[in-house]
Amino acid sequence: MLADDALYEFTGGSAPTIDELAARYRRQVAGSGRENEFWLNWIARRIDTSEAVGFVQATVVGDVADVAWLVAVPQQRQGFAREAGGMMLTWLASHGVQRCRAHIAPDHVVSARVAEALGLTRSGTTDDAGEEVWTATAPFPPPG
Repeated sequence: MLADDALYEFTGGSAPTIDELAARYRRQVAGSGRENEFWLNWIARRIDTSEAVGFVQATVVGDVADVAWLVAVPQQRQGFAREAGGMMLTWLASHGVQRCRAHIAPDHVVSARVAEALGLTRSGTTDDAGEEVWTATAPFPPPG
């Protein structure tokens, strides 16, 4: 799923090797090592086949979460990011998160549409990487 170089058009880099993925997953499982910072990662799967179609993730500090989503190229534009992202926001809110942020490349129209569908809005600021910061405050809209 992560082997398609098209996934890295907006984030840069290229598809990771199996060894690079294994190292990434070990780091994610270990967590940040910072007190009160939590890394959460979920695999998004099709309900009908259980096929992995992508993932959603959140870095939570206090009651604020930085969120992200990724869907494999063949499954894009089918609502998977919106559905999985909405379920993530619902879970985060039920665990005390009051505000979410997403960092989106300014020319990544599809990701911006997902953010809008999730109830996030442009904050008018950019991060150090030049990505637009989108925000939402709980209660977040229901998934779907």
